[in-house]
Amino acid sequence: MNLLFWVGAGLSQASGVPNPPACDRRRFLLNQAEYRLELVRWREQVLACQPNRGHEILQKLQQHHPNIRIVTLNQDRLLQRAGCRVLELHGNGFEEGKLIWTGEELDTQVLEQVFAWLEECDTLVLLGTSSTVQPACEMPLRARGRARLIEINPEVTPLSTHCEECWRGRAEELLERFLGFPA
Repeated sequence: MNLLFWVGAGLSQASGVPNPPACDRRRFLLNQAEYRLELVRWREQVLACQPNRGHEILQKLQQHHPNIRIVTLNQDRLLQRAGCRVLELHGNGFEEGKLIWTGEELDTQVLEQVFAWLEECDTLVLLGTSSTVQPACEMPLRARGRARLIEINPEVTPLSTHCEECWRGRAEELLERFLGFPA
């Protein structure tokens, strides 16, 4: 089985991760000092957070099944801190030059890899993502028709109607049940 997890902020909510500061290049250029201060505060808050059970489950799953792939939309690096191997679609908020600005194009090499993984997967799990951020929200549809789409999220999303299964609840709790881990 070629299993791909598409991970959003819902997985990190149980860890208390705040949303990153909203910024586009124009706002940054108009007020760099304010934005940098917001970013430093966000990084400090995130560094105080710890990976939760959901992050740990994905790490154990990859440890036992190295072919399992994870694309993260998050910039908090909690999956990596848990020991997961991931592709960061939106960059990360901890390395200068790796933070994707709102409205900017995504890294071409990352996109090529993501598209290849979407073409190769036979099961795609949308885990804790609102499926509202463009263009990432439409990318999973590339796997539709070839792969089984499964959504694990507390609420209905724009991609729910495209999924064969929808599990409603907190990502870290339902991930255990979905994968058959003991409670």
